[in-house]
Amino acid sequence: MPDYGEFLTLEELRAEARALVAAFPGLARLETVGTSAEGRPIELLTVGHGRRPALLAGVPHPNEPIGTLTLNFLCRLLCEDAELRARLDTTLYAIPVADPDGFVLNEGWFKGVFSPLRYALNYYRPPHREQVEWSFPVEYKTLHFSTPAPETAVLMRVMERVRPSFFYSLHNAGFCGVYFYVSRDRPELYPSLHRLVADQGLPLHRGEPEVPYLRTLAPAVYRLFGIDEAYDYYAATLDGDPAALIEAGTSSDDWLRRVADAFSLVCELPYYTAPALGDLGPAGSTRREAVLAGVARAEAIHAECATSFGRISGRAPEHRLTRSVRDYLAKTPRRLAAEREHTAAAEYSREATRAEALDATVCKPFYHALYLGEVYRLAGMVGEPVLADALEAHLGELTARLERESSLVVLPLRPLVAVQAGAGLLALAAAD
Repeated sequence: MPDYGEFLTLEELRAEARALVAAFPGLARLETVGTSAEGRPIELLTVGHGRRPALLAGVPHPNEPIGTLTLNFLCRLLCEDAELRARLDTTLYAIPVADPDGFVLNEGWFKGVFSPLRYALNYYRPPHREQVEWSFPVEYKTLHFSTPAPETAVLMRVMERVRPSFFYSLHNAGFCGVYFYVSRDRPELYPSLHRLVADQGLPLHRGEPEVPYLRTLAPAVYRLFGIDEAYDYYAATLDGDPAALIEAGTSSDDWLRRVADAFSLVCELPYYTAPALGDLGPAGSTRREAVLAGVARAEAIHAECATSFGRISGRAPEHRLTRSVRDYLAKTPRRLAAEREHTAAAEYSREATRAEALDATVCKPFYHALYLGEVYRLAGMVGEPVLADALEAHLGELTARLERESSLVVLPLRPLVAVQAGAGLLALAAAD
């Protein structure tokens, strides 16, 4: 595996795909299967002629580019290794960049020295209803969503055409350990996944689950979920119609079940981690206290974001960043209220581990600070340098505190790609 030192831009990834097809004519094929909302082509790279179709989707969220390197490596590996192709008996269908418009908006942090601050200042993530991953059509109770994002519609057509037996949505997280989602319980696979993570010197995630309603199958392995579980969680923790809060569709795996009996895998990887995220020792506080402290921090950041955006909201352009900030500001109070209400459950009364406490009080609130970065970018767009400078300075203080409180470690890319690629190969091999 190459020693990846930085992420590739959209144009660099396209050049890599064309070079692979030129080097392996007939074995590797490239086609345009649709266009993004802003007219950028969405491409499908196909490798091999095996019996079992496998579909891999890169950049289901545009701030998650590790999968682009994973696909770059796997596609070349399968072209070069005839024995592996025969062993897996797979035709690999890969969408290198499912959301090219959002991907380009994140390219500002792809090169150079990576840090939480550079990430925050160049960050973009769309509202759920515009995300490739969460805008698949769904009908569930009062939730009726039938307008997938253009990029999601492209992926739906590819799913219907390929009908994969294995589907790998190439996500990554931010500040955590490594964890996995699977569409059905495969206990024979989990020890291999755990060894893979350990062999690359990475920590398994031992903090709080990404969302409170996950079903745990093994350490750092969860059952994939759809929007129905989110709906029922909000119905149990909040008054009112959950559909009004969700305003989006379901996940890729949930919709894929309509057209194929696929085994789906997600491997969530961090950009940075901390020693305490693997510490199962007692924290000296309950899970409830830790989660509520984190919620309070998130609420304070949300209030700062609302105040800052209020200074420019009347002049903010009709732009992806504007829609993202508006959606964050509108939806977050109720989401945090649901999280607060959920801590009344009995399982939150036990003592937290150090990993859970750090995750709840430090890691999770940082994701809210990223929207201050989006407001910073908008302030630059509308010619408010004083506000932009103030937000940059404040984000510098927040990220410095993050690093100080956690002893944060920025991870090299190579082991992250190795784990994501290796997990996919293990899942394919185990399907024999």
